[in-house]
Amino acid sequence: MRAGEDHWARSEIGFPLGDSGVPYEEGSHESLEKSESCRIFGIEFVPLRIPWKQRLQTIAVAFLLFLTIGVMVISIPLILYVLIFTKYWYIWMVYVVWIIYDRKTPYRGGRKLTILRNSKIFKYASDYFPTKLIKTADLPADKNYMFCVYPHGNLCTGAFLNFQSNANKFDDLFPGIDPYIVTLNTNFRIPFTRDIFLAFGAISASEDSLLYCLQKKAGNSCVIMPGGVREALRAVPGTCNIILQKRRGFVRVALKTGASLVPVFSFGENYVYNPINGRVLLWIQKKLRKILGYTLCLFNGRGFFQYSFGLLPHQRPIVTVVGKPISVPENVTPTMELIAEYHKKYVDALVSLFNEYKGMYHPKGNDGELQIE
Repeated sequence: MRAGEDHWARSEIGFPLGDSGVPYEEGSHESLEKSESCRIFGIEFVPLRIPWKQRLQTIAVAFLLFLTIGVMVISIPLILYVLIFTKYWYIWMVYVVWIIYDRKTPYRGGRKLTILRNSKIFKYASDYFPTKLIKTADLPADKNYMFCVYPHGNLCTGAFLNFQSNANKFDDLFPGIDPYIVTLNTNFRIPFTRDIFLAFGAISASEDSLLYCLQKKAGNSCVIMPGGVREALRAVPGTCNIILQKRRGFVRVALKTGASLVPVFSFGENYVYNPINGRVLLWIQKKLRKILGYTLCLFNGRGFFQYSFGLLPHQRPIVTVVGKPISVPENVTPTMELIAEYHKKYVDALVSLFNEYKGMYHPKGNDGELQIE
């Protein structure tokens, strides 16, 4: 279905500015709720009369945030507590043995629980924003693909809900394509978090992991966010700064496997959170990224019972548009010139995709600009 034929077109819904200065869809849950909300001591509280379905959507998002971030934060303190203050230390020892035995799984295709793809939790979470998946071209199932998604945003919300779940009918739109979302190796070194990510279908971002996935069987496809943590630190509402000029590793992997490059853009991704910025904080984050290869992005959203602050994302529409695939020849030893050639083709395709659909799905419409670093 062409974007112009879709009922999500900007000409029909519009993206006016909310009280916080962040665009939200006219008639969306949050905008309707705010029309009945009350403000006390500067805090805007959620009205009492909220449909139960919308409460379930909020609970679903909170649950997924707990699984992906909350477990990561509490896992180490929990383990230390069990080891030091309880007599059940042997439970942790059993888990250590399991981690050692299972250590190669993130690099060998993961361990996806396909039953989770159709879970109602993902559907409720998708409807919370809401998210939407737009198809612009067919993807034959006899090939492999690298879905290269921009922008990264704070939490890759569009990529996660549209590719690693079937909430927006990915399996119907792209039959025979089996997507695996790619994440940092660090996530597989954190107890419990590693198993949750594996269940969701995540695999390691190492080159060996990508090569294994794309060469295992036809239809296997990787969903990558080339901008990474550096781009996540630039996820500011009202801007669209992406890190791409020097990111060429994904093109090298595509050439080695012959996997087609697919440009993907998630309009509205940068609008679900307000970043917490500061020169000192940014300096600390950059240092952590250099030392650990990983840093936490600090951001502000809303809470369960108020809209002014919290870890829950704002309810802003996210529209993920999947562009036309770029055919890539298989070359196990690609030259720098060949990599540069197909990198340029991808950049041109992504810019073209953004410009073609920004008038319909970008919160700023045709005034939106794509800044590439």
